[in-house]
Formats: sequence, structure tokens, C-alpha cells
Amino acid sequence: MYFMGIDVGGSKTDVAIVDKNGKLISHVRASGANYQGVGVQKAYEILKSAINDALQKSSLNYNELSYSYFGVAGADMDYEIKIVKSILERLQLKNYDFDNDGRIALKSGTFDDKGILISCGTGGITYAGDGKKIARKGGFSRFFGERLGAFVIASMVASAIIRSKDQRDENTLMKQIFESKINQPIEEIMHYEYANEDKSKLAEYAILLIQSLYEAAHQFDYVALRIMGNIVDEIIKIVTAYRKEMYFTPPVKVVLEGSFFKKADPILINMIQSALSDEYILIIPKHPPVVGAVLLAAEKAGYKYDENFIANLLSHWGGKK
Repeated sequence: MYFMGIDVGGSKTDVAIVDKNGKLISHVRASGANYQGVGVQKAYEILKSAINDALQKSSLNYNELSYSYFGVAGADMDYEIKIVKSILERLQLKNYDFDNDGRIALKSGTFDDKGILISCGTGGITYAGDGKKIARKGGFSRFFGERLGAFVIASMVASAIIRSKDQRDENTLMKQIFESKINQPIEEIMHYEYANEDKSKLAEYAILLIQSLYEAAHQFDYVALRIMGNIVDEIIKIVTAYRKEMYFTPPVKVVLEGSFFKKADPILINMIQSALSDEYILIIPKHPPVVGAVLLAAEKAGYKYDENFIANLLSHWGGKK
């Protein structure tokens, strides 16, 4: 038996194929295949190429795959799900299923679907499971209530810098730190948001803005620490909301997934742990969410994997963390 997991994100696409023992026999990383970012046809082409590459590396063909599972960023509303279905149907896989990419991240971070997943990558989404049901909150845009995501947080920093410069808000060291990184006033990069230009440059600036946040926080900058406090507040609100409607046995696993958390400064992680108390265990996986897609593929195929299966799979990324 062979199981294929696919993580379809906005910035990258991961494809992993494993055998019945959990041995990873191929792993391919391609560019993002979220149709909302690249269009329907391009999304299909990226997926088709990545899957073909993974199969070629595995010396397998489509018919030898027992089951495939996709975690797809942007698979939220009914009309979006229809579009995703139309793309996946063209791949002509024998047995497959899909869900939002937050679903595979919950499985990847907890392995047993018991815990709370808070993902903060390009965007943000949360999932939780208590052994009886799986629930989801958020995962939309900032306009519709999202308060996490690398771009959302970077925008908090950019906003604080602009408001500091024109004296609508408190002074912040982030102003000097960021502008020294880009060697120009922050106002000179505004056109990357306003104009219909390549957003990859804005993504580069977002990384520098978040770096500036941490550097200023280490210098006890009030505004930077307040932004970090806002991030912690949002995490507490998410955890509290799930605790109100689901039953968890402490210690509760809280999985922090996504590029923002995986690259977070220890000061932020310590703030989160302090606010949550010892009733919670923070987990920041070293392995990618595609692991969850592989596990869900195996489950959908009716295959009962064990701890050895998981250990073999995770050994590719340095073991269980």
C-alpha cells in the first residue's frame, strides 16, 4: 500500500508518498498552487507536475496509490470547494479526498486529533479536536475578523511605524530598525501594496517588518511589546473559544503551526506559554503539515498505522517533536 499526502498552500506545495511502514519514498516541494493566487489552470498544472515528479521519484504510477489526501488553502466556502473539486477531478486519481489545509495541520501536530491548532503562515486558521468532533474557527481575511497571519502581523508593524512618524501614536524603535534594513523611508515601499505589482516584494518586506518587531521587543520597545501582547491575546481568545464548546483533558496540546510561529523569537513563545499556564503544552512541529495529509490518506484507506509508522515517517525530519 502507498499513501500520498499533498499540502496545497499559497507559497508552496508539498507532496509526500509513503509505504505501508511509514517510510517516506518521495517528497517534492513546488511553488504555491492555491488557485486564488495563481488561477485555476496554473494551480492544476503545478499540482499535476508535482505529483508526477513524486511518482517518478517513487517509481510508482497513479494506479498504485491506495489513497491520496489534499489539504488545500482557500477551501472554505461552498463555491470555493466546487472550484477545488474541479481542479482535483482533472488529476484523475483513483481514491482521494480533501479538506482545508488547517485540517491536515491539526492531524500533523497532534497525531490523534486531540488538541487545538493555531496556524499562522501567510494567513491564519484554527482547528480543534477533542476525540468526538472536529471544529474550525476563522481562516478568512482580516476584513472578516482574522487577527493572525504573517501579513496581518507585518501590517501591524508597518501601521505602528507610519503612525509613529506622523505622531498619531507613540514613538517606536521599529521605525529606525526597519528603515535601516531597507535603506529608505517606509513610505517608499507603499506602492507595492497600492499598485498592481508583484506581491513577492511585499512578502520580503513583511519578513523584515516581523524581524524589526522582535529586535525592538528585545530593546523593551513599548509599541513592539504591545503588538506581541495583541498576538498573545488573540491566541488566548482562540483557545478560550474552543474550551467553551469542546471537552479537553489537561494538559491540552496547543499546536503552533506556520512559518510565523516556526520562526518566532523565543520571547513570543515564552509570553504565550506564560499566558496559557501549565494546563497547556505548546507544540511547534519541526515536520511539515503534509505529514497530516499522509496520515489522513492512510486512515481514509482503512489502514491502521501505529507508532512505528509515525516514527518512520517523521525520521525524515529528525524524529517526533
